[in-house]
Amino acid sequence: MQQAFPTLIPLMILLLLGYGVQYDFLDPRQLTASLESRLVQRLFFAGQINGTTGYEEAAAQGIIAGINAGLRVKGKPPFIVSRTEGYIGVLIDDLTTLGTTEPYRMFTSRVEFRMSLRPDNADSRLTFRGYTEAGCVSEERYDRASRMNATLEEGIEALKAIEFSCTKWAQLIPEATISTQRSSLLSALDVLQYQEVNMETLARIFPEPLKKFAEWRQLAQRLKIEVIYKQPVSLQRADIEEVRQDEALQLPEDLDYFAINASLSQEVREKLDSHRPQTVRS
Repeated sequence: MQQAFPTLIPLMILLLLGYGVQYDFLDPRQLTASLESRLVQRLFFAGQINGTTGYEEAAAQGIIAGINAGLRVKGKPPFIVSRTEGYIGVLIDDLTTLGTTEPYRMFTSRVEFRMSLRPDNADSRLTFRGYTEAGCVSEERYDRASRMNATLEEGIEALKAIEFSCTKWAQLIPEATISTQRSSLLSALDVLQYQEVNMETLARIFPEPLKKFAEWRQLAQRLKIEVIYKQPVSLQRADIEEVRQDEALQLPEDLDYFAINASLSQEVREKLDSHRPQTVRS
């Protein structure tokens, strides 16, 4: 096929035939969630050697492996990102618990809680842990994230405090398709969910309590996004908590899976003994 290209494309000269790249990799199931080898202590692996492909995947592993190598030297606990906290957590959890039979890429479809793991709230999820546990976040960024979080909560409470009937809201914002059939009161937080409404719209009507939130553009966008995802995120909260509880249940490293009194098949016992999961979730 490649040799036929010059006859199909005018002025094309074929200099070298392409080829498939092959490389060796280690089974990532022999790594812990900190990307440290179970076989050789203080040896960390990241990138293609773990069976992944792509620059972003390699960079994500490199960050975690580098952080944990530093923490290991200092005798501190490892920095583990849960699959409920970030895409990095999903990537590493998939590799270290399931392994891979082909080059692994990080797809959105692999993430169960992608409604919660959004680019806009990454600071809320990981910056504070990065500052207090990993020491990889500057004080300036930590302060900026703290200010954003505090003001975001303040803005949500301010929006909740403004309540009117649906009829009144329809009069205040006629461009929004607000049904007047509902008898319950609507807060400004509820109204912000409508496509035609943003923080600038509400701040023009209620400048005293909302103007400062609308003027901070990034915050105004965060408020709009938080409101849009509020319902699906709240539905996922119970599932997220269940996963976190399972992740918190550590299994002893020397657990004898052949001796425990449980209704497990011989095949399952052999797999558990071979992979030695660190937690119930694994």
